[in-house]
Amino acid sequence: MKHISRVIIDEESDEVSSRTASPIRIKAEPRLFLEEEDKTNEAIGTFENLERNIYLYKSIGKCSEQQDTMTCDCREDWDSESNLACGPDSDCINRLTNIECVNGHCSCGSDCQNQRFQKKEYSKISVFYTGAKGYGVRAESFIPADTFIYEYIGEIIDDKEFRTRRAQYDSEGIKHFYFMMLQSGEFIDATKKGSLARFCNHSCNPNGYVDKWVVGKRFKMGIFAKRDIIKGEEITFDYNVDRYGSNAQKCYCGEPKCIGFMGGKTQTESARLLPHALNEALEI
Repeated sequence: MKHISRVIIDEESDEVSSRTASPIRIKAEPRLFLEEEDKTNEAIGTFENLERNIYLYKSIGKCSEQQDTMTCDCREDWDSESNLACGPDSDCINRLTNIECVNGHCSCGSDCQNQRFQKKEYSKISVFYTGAKGYGVRAESFIPADTFIYEYIGEIIDDKEFRTRRAQYDSEGIKHFYFMMLQSGEFIDATKKGSLARFCNHSCNPNGYVDKWVVGKRFKMGIFAKRDIIKGEEITFDYNVDRYGSNAQKCYCGEPKCIGFMGGKTQTESARLLPHALNEALEI
């Protein structure tokens, strides 16, 4: 790459000098899909749309007693319409540790700002057809960084059922990745029953990320904005870290630094490539 020679004017001496400067890097604008037809209703017809997770048995998906009993010390802070306690700029200990407040168990009052999963405070999204990747999800309004976009919902199953279904789906010719690890030995299967979040595609440079939260007595997985997302952008996250598939597949994300494939590795195998803190967060 050629270096660019800049002309610099010294404001005190009015002298003009020339020196070699580092190359100017222009940030690429995100691709927008505003003109693509809304396929949300069509996509909903391809699976059973769930409002909440379905559990294989009662004890699955539960968090530890220590996580279950944590409460915050925030106080009620009402305006004319809502309780502003435990908001995004607060020091709410629950929010900082990925635990939602539950009415009756915290001092923050009813319906505080840290109940996004419970209230289904989803971002405005729609499903559209992407071509090689099949259906995808796009933002229907501006989504600020770290905003909760959607809960990843499905059937909560154990390791034995996960292995059975993975073989079954392979035999049925289902090649898309819809398994997500909830915690050690437990998975969310959104293959046939799930939410619109199942249509979020993989990217080697995603604008979203998956995060695990404690809600009541159970774990939940949500998709959040990694950065500001513009209206019309496709919402993506990294399957190689967050979602399971059986065999590696060609990646069609189109990013300049695309690694060329997705899936084909379990999170345990991928752990060697990830920072220790991230491994701990993912319970690898």
